[in-house]
Order: sequence, then structure tokens, then C-alpha cells
Amino acid sequence: MHAFPLLVQWSASPPVYHGFLTVMDRELELCIEMPKTGLERRSTSTKDNSIFHSTAGPSSTAVVPQRALSSSKGSLAGNQELWQLLEGREAQLQQKMEEAASMEDFLIELVDTLESILSSADSKEQKENSVTYWSSIMAQIDALGWDRVSHLSPDLHLAEVDLSDGSQRRHKIVVEFPPGYPVVPFKLNPLEIPTCDSDQQWEGRGQIFSVAEGVNLTSAVKQAEKQLEIFRPFWDVMQDFDSNSWVIDPERPTKADCMRRCALGNHCSIQITVDPLLPRNIPETRLFGPVASVEPVRTKLFQNSGLWDITKLPRENLEVILELADGFPSPVNVSKEDMNIECGICYSFRYDGQVPDQLCSHAKCQQPFHKVCLYEWLRSVHTTRQSFQTLFGLCPYCSETITTTVPKNMV
Repeated sequence: MHAFPLLVQWSASPPVYHGFLTVMDRELELCIEMPKTGLERRSTSTKDNSIFHSTAGPSSTAVVPQRALSSSKGSLAGNQELWQLLEGREAQLQQKMEEAASMEDFLIELVDTLESILSSADSKEQKENSVTYWSSIMAQIDALGWDRVSHLSPDLHLAEVDLSDGSQRRHKIVVEFPPGYPVVPFKLNPLEIPTCDSDQQWEGRGQIFSVAEGVNLTSAVKQAEKQLEIFRPFWDVMQDFDSNSWVIDPERPTKADCMRRCALGNHCSIQITVDPLLPRNIPETRLFGPVASVEPVRTKLFQNSGLWDITKLPRENLEVILELADGFPSPVNVSKEDMNIECGICYSFRYDGQVPDQLCSHAKCQQPFHKVCLYEWLRSVHTTRQSFQTLFGLCPYCSETITTTVPKNMV
């Protein structure tokens, strides 16, 4: 019985094995008695020690069969679960046992038969479950409305549902129907919403959240749309920046982005970070550009901050505070040369996701660079000096002194 390690020999005279057959994900208990030799038959002629007749001794915990298969190869008994699976196939198995070269060969055929039975049962169960799965999903989408569904995967596992907020902005939410649906509730993927530091932050952000059992898709979508309304004023503010200024970063803003870097002209730009829950409050600001251009803007921000009016959009407030009579510059009324926003070494605005963040300090130059580009340039010049993490060299444009530090990802 080397092929069946879970069958353990319980007695030697006659040889008796008790244990389990592992078939797919089940373990089926059985007991096997091998045929007696001539000597064993003579020694037990007055008393039958077979476990199929005895309930005492070391074999008392073995299977005491109500049914068994017997042949010259031996006898096999199993528990109720085994015979329920083999019901109706006893005659076929009896013939296979008689034709088998040994009991071990018969057990191999028995395992094949059981796998076929279980696979067929699983296939039937899966088919019944599939019908329930599909019909339940279709019923949910019918109730929601097919016009709300922009995409449905062929296996119905994923559905993209269109949402809209009070300003008629389009949003999408992905619904996952697990294989166990409707017994296992469907799940909603997180909406694209901003990160909040406040305790009021929506707990569903950034993770797949489960829907309580019994909640239908229509109710879940309505709840998601209520959550969108929390951020509608925030998206109104960000959309106003996108429509009425030259946003140079991020290149393709998402609904989760709280920051905009807007051009001001004269090689200067302002980074604005808006609180998603208090979008009309004074935002965090950071100025970029040469000192000569930035200082007057910083002075206006400080001196005119008392003019902030929360009934106005932040963009309108900043235009008043910064004294931008014609409003924020846009690509239409400001030339690219006037902005000078590209790196003077790689000649691109974005490099590995980063924008130029270092300027030549010389008033007549003020050329921007990516920190990593400037670092690599200075390293390649033999006149550059280094002290700890700081490099001292010459600007590649004006040849005036310029310094930079080792980028964090290179330390």
C-alpha cells in the first residue's frame, strides 16, 4: 500500500489496513482486509478474527461496514459517505475489483472513479450557482438602470457605474461581484476623492469597502453619491483653477489632487494646496521663481491677506490679493519664454515625475533646473567641488557660482 500512505496496517494475521483515501478535498475512511494464507485459514478455522465480524480488540475503532466489496484480492469496507458517493456503481466496482491485478491497483481505479463522481457533482453545483449568480447581478443592474453602467466585464465580475455630483461632474465607481454572490455581498472600489487630515474623512477612501448584507446596488450607489456631495465644493474650486489659470503641475490633475501650481509670469509660479473640507478658506501657498520675482509677490500675499473673502472662489481672492488686474496668466496671454519653466539641461518640464525646482541665483540668469539634472551636470565637471552632500560649481548658462545638494533618491 505504498501508494496510499494514509492506510495503516492494523493487524498482520490477517493483514488489515485502516485509514483514509484522499480524493480532491475530501478524506474518505475505509478498511481493507487482505486474503488469508492457507496457514492463516487453518489457524483461524475455529474462530474468525476478521475485523468485518469483530468489534473488539485493536480493530474496534475501524469501519464496521454495512456494505462491503469482496473478491480474491480481499475485502473493502467504507463509511457512509463513501457508499453514498458510490451508490449505484457497486456492481461495476465489484467487477473492477475482480479484474484488478492487486488490491492496490483496484484502489487506484477507485480513486479515479471517486474523482470523476466529485468533479461531476461540483460541475453541476457550479452550473446551478452560475445561474443564481448571473440572474442576481442582472436583477441588480435592471433595478439600477442599464444607462448607469458604462462597462460590464464578460464574466459579470466587475461593473463600472456612472455617478454625478450636484455640479454634474462625472464620476465612476467599480462594483465587484465575488464568486459567492449573492450569499457573499458585492463590494465597491474606492471613489477618487482627496485625502483629508480631518476626522471627517470618508472612511471608504483608499480601500475596497464591503456593503452590508441585504443592501442592494441602487441603495449603495445613492450612498456613494451622497459621499460625493461632501467634496463638491472642493471640486468646484479646483475646476475653477483649471479653467481660469495656467496649471503647470500636475500635468493631468485627478479628482484626488489637492494641489495646483499656477503660472504667474515673469518666471514665477505659485503652488496652491486646498483643504478638501474647507475649500474656500485661505489655502497653503508656496512661491517658485527667482528671488527678484518672488519677493514682491510674497509681500503682497502677506500685506493683503486680510482681503480674503470666503464667499468668493480662492482663485478670485488670489487675483485680488496679488493685484492681478487681468487675472491669472494663461497659455493664451503669457508666452512660454516668459515662463521659462523648462529645465536648462534636459530641456523638459517633467523628468521622472519631477518639475524643475532649482534656479540659478544670478539675477540676469535665473535658469531653472531639475535637481537631479543639475547634480549630474556638476558631477561631470572637473572643477566642481564637493563638501559632504553639497556640490559647488558653475551654472551651465551664465557660469556664475551655483550649488546643489545630493538628491534624496541618490543618498
